[in-house]
Amino acid sequence: MSTVDTSAPGSEFRRHWRALSAATIGTATSIVVLPFYTNGLFIPELEAEFGWTRAELTSLPLIGSVILILTAPLVGVVVDRFGARVPASLSLVALAASFLLLSLNGGSFLGYAAVFASMYLLASASTAVSFSRVINERFDRRRGIALGITFAGGGVVAFLAPRLLGTTIAENWRAGYQILGIVTLVGALLVLLLMPGRGDRAGGPASTGPGIPATVIRGSVWSVVRTSLFVRLSLVFLTLSLAVGGMTSHLVPLLRDSGVDAGSAAATASLIGIAIIVGRLGVGLLVDRFFAPYVGIGVLVLASLGYLVLLVGGPGFAAAAAVGIGLALGAEVDLLGYITARYYGITHYSRIFGMLYAAFTLGIGAGPLLLAELRAATGGYGLPLIVSLGFLVFAAVLLATLPRFPVAGTGASESPVPQPATR
Repeated sequence: MSTVDTSAPGSEFRRHWRALSAATIGTATSIVVLPFYTNGLFIPELEAEFGWTRAELTSLPLIGSVILILTAPLVGVVVDRFGARVPASLSLVALAASFLLLSLNGGSFLGYAAVFASMYLLASASTAVSFSRVINERFDRRRGIALGITFAGGGVVAFLAPRLLGTTIAENWRAGYQILGIVTLVGALLVLLLMPGRGDRAGGPASTGPGIPATVIRGSVWSVVRTSLFVRLSLVFLTLSLAVGGMTSHLVPLLRDSGVDAGSAAATASLIGIAIIVGRLGVGLLVDRFFAPYVGIGVLVLASLGYLVLLVGGPGFAAAAAVGIGLALGAEVDLLGYITARYYGITHYSRIFGMLYAAFTLGIGAGPLLLAELRAATGGYGLPLIVSLGFLVFAAVLLATLPRFPVAGTGASESPVPQPATR
């Protein structure tokens, strides 16, 4: 029997508003949001002051992504066992301290890279592995919109950060890092105060996703990785994150290369934030009503059109690409959390999500470096845009192959994990 809250949809929000607020604030100030949406603003200034190359600077998020890939399964085990409140709060404090240390760099790229890598290691529990479980174990009938609200916090940051910090960073990048450190520290305090403890949960330790039998995962969760379904899900979120991760970091540099001033480039990039908010809330509402992979396909088609317009029309159409990037970003983590819970249940959710999230994180980290190398090889952003567009199309095709979600007593058209033979 499912132990999640199955009462009226409105009561879910009334009962769990503290958890929802904490997860939203934690997501907005997390290691995968603040660095991701601000790194592109720092690149031109660090290039100009220290002579560091764009390839060097864009390699750092890849290093961070590798660290998150290695730590995500471990974080999943910790959160499944002990809850998200303390690990997430401590990670946010570490992230705040790292921003402040970055602001003190005197020109050593090695020192900058060491702090950057340590930041990802120490803040690795402030990711969707922690915050999405908090939502999935408390919401059922409005799970999609609850996840949408949670991850819309990142959209708010994507909108506000370029507008509020773009000019400041262009004039004094050190002050930009100091502001980020203070904001993150406030976020850590709010998460600690608002996040319910492990004992205040909607379901017990054996709770599963709605409609999914408690025995849907038998034996080791590592058997999940051997299935075709898991491989397809991994490829969907890897290619999607490669496409949007690369262009998110390179949109401002692309516009600056074209002669756009820092303020205008940042304003265009901030449109990503608006689109993320719309995408996350819209996707959240839609997946509560329609089959989630089909919703994802629709979003990827819109994102592809944005990339195509930028490719054909040039920087004058960068706003369309920014909207496309934002819509895709608005869909990806929401879909990842929702789909993981529907296919695999809640009991081992964080561990399975952590493995899928590792594939997603690899793309987020590798995308900027891949596009930087393609730009260096070709002298422009034409080929990077074509490659990114191809990734979006590939992800959409894979989404179309996913089976229906399991239903109690029936199973899906394709079982999420290998099932032992019955006797």
